[in-house]
Amino acid sequence: MPRQRTSVRVLDLPDRLLQQPSHVLFPSALQFSSGFGEAGWRSALLASNEHLIPRSLTLGFQAARAEVGGEAYLRSLLCGLRVHAGLLAGDREVVALVLQLGLAECLAPALLEQLLEAVPQHLRTVARPQVEVRLDAGSLREPEQLRAVGCTRLTVIDRPGTNGPGLLARAQPVGFTACYYQLRVPSRADPDYLQRLQRVIELGPARILLPAPCLAPTQPCAATWFGAWQQLVDAGYVPIGGDHYQHPDRAPPATARDAYRYCDVVGVPRRERTDFIGIGAGACSQAGEVLCRLDDDPARWQARMGGGHTGVVAGLILSEAEALANDAVQRIACDHALDVADFEWCNARPFAEVFEDARVRLGPCLAQGWAYWDGQVLRLRTEGILLWRIIAACFRPAQAPAPIQE
Repeated sequence: MPRQRTSVRVLDLPDRLLQQPSHVLFPSALQFSSGFGEAGWRSALLASNEHLIPRSLTLGFQAARAEVGGEAYLRSLLCGLRVHAGLLAGDREVVALVLQLGLAECLAPALLEQLLEAVPQHLRTVARPQVEVRLDAGSLREPEQLRAVGCTRLTVIDRPGTNGPGLLARAQPVGFTACYYQLRVPSRADPDYLQRLQRVIELGPARILLPAPCLAPTQPCAATWFGAWQQLVDAGYVPIGGDHYQHPDRAPPATARDAYRYCDVVGVPRRERTDFIGIGAGACSQAGEVLCRLDDDPARWQARMGGGHTGVVAGLILSEAEALANDAVQRIACDHALDVADFEWCNARPFAEVFEDARVRLGPCLAQGWAYWDGQVLRLRTEGILLWRIIAACFRPAQAPAPIQE
């Protein structure tokens, strides 16, 4: 993809990285209402079963944010799995599982294997569900052990002072269908950041993920962040949605609108929209236009599991305006474009009516050269894809502050 730098103010880009809104695809869990609880989530799941074409499922197993016993935590995860399985229709299929950061350390390989084997006992799955495990770059868990218990994809999450490229190199030969490398927002105190990234690029993982701004160090370094993006683009990695850049040898060709991807609540671009069921202390879920969060206190969450509850303590039901805004945001995040005619056809609403002030809010982004109107299609340039959150935020409700000022 050409850089198209001629009409873009490149010198402004590093500073803009630090101005990105943190939560654009979905609201922050801190915005969820404590008035939404167990009954609301159960109703949402039962309603989600009513789609004429059953919506597929992604399961996300969350590690506790405090030290817990592995066997006891596994029992609670299995309770949570059983409770949710009892609320989901039997014709709904699990297409993907995500073992979140820390779970592979919390549960020994034998316990992880029990968890993965339990899923098809309670829910229908496709023949070969994708099983992604996320490892901190300093993890002592060997990739070969995780592949042996059924994980099919591995994501190494970068951290200063660790040998993330070395962990990636050990993972690549052991049979994963794909290995990914996720970057964190760089710190001024991490002089080796770009050198580590260059080693990763030389290893050629299937995907490299740019940092998400929601987790930033005390002193982030915008110049290094921008340099990481330049290295990825120069190496030929292709943006495929959200913060994901795919290896040029594996990048799919341009697809028609019916192959539209959707970024789920953990930021993974999917080929189809799925309902995301989070299980574990503090996990978040989404079913249609309803989101929820489970109790993040491990002891309380485990007690709720023992009582046969889902563990929901807060949630949010999106309004019609918020759901329409989400559609626009997802198109920008995944397609790097927004086709007005297609939006109107899918939603049966006039675009100008739904986003009355969006064109005004987009003005600074267009002036910067990050995006442009091609007839009735808003298209992001290469640099605009880097700053997709700023552009997408223009379509959030008007009461939100403008993402950038002139």
